[in-house]
Amino acid sequence: MKRSDVDATRAAQQVQWYAPPTWCVLWSPRFRRFEAWECSDPDRCRIVHAKTASELWDQMQNVDLDLWRTRPGADQPLTPRMAGRLGLPLPVAPGPGHSPRGGQVPEPRLSPERSPACSRLPAPR
Repeated sequence: MKRSDVDATRAAQQVQWYAPPTWCVLWSPRFRRFEAWECSDPDRCRIVHAKTASELWDQMQNVDLDLWRTRPGADQPLTPRMAGRLGLPLPVAPGPGHSPRGGQVPEPRLSPERSPACSRLPAPR
């Protein structure tokens, strides 16, 4: 595996760390892009992809916002918890091995193998 793929995989792990559990985030070495699947609804999986982790995070936030706007009870006001979730800081640090808060990058809370969203994806070939 190339060094750039290792760095990109770590960036995908950071995005996965900050993402809600309905998201599955991966680096695709074949297509040289980051990919994320939002799988809260088994009938409709939303897929986004981008060349950088920052762009992917922005697209994920847009999907979450769209889902929130179209949820049942969308006429209710925005709660502080939801507002905080939509305003999370960018999770990708400048450089491999560093977290946004300094120090080492933590292991992802939910690796792609353990993420509830990823369990719905077909097994890799």
